[in-house]
Amino acid sequence: MKLEILKETENKTLARKEIEFKIDHQGGTTPSRTDVRDKIVAQFDASNETVVIRSLDTKFGVGISEGIARIYSDAEQMNKIELSHILKRHESKKEGE
Repeated sequence: MKLEILKETENKTLARKEIEFKIDHQGGTTPSRTDVRDKIVAQFDASNETVVIRSLDTKFGVGISEGIARIYSDAEQMNKIELSHILKRHESKKEGE
């Protein structure tokens, strides 16, 4: 899985960094949001609690996914701004669900 940053914008008003990215995963499965978030956390030296994958769109038959991520200055700011269903996507799944 190869992560390429297409656009990076600093949004000082909302205290976040907005990132548009492309992932090349040819020959493999579509990466999970957790895998993508871990890759972004490593590349930008951020915390798992402050990174949100806003969208992840996979192109059929090509092995390329594009998406939007947001890196907040702190988790409190993220919880104020992001919608609850977006935050729920990033909660860890419990066994048996």
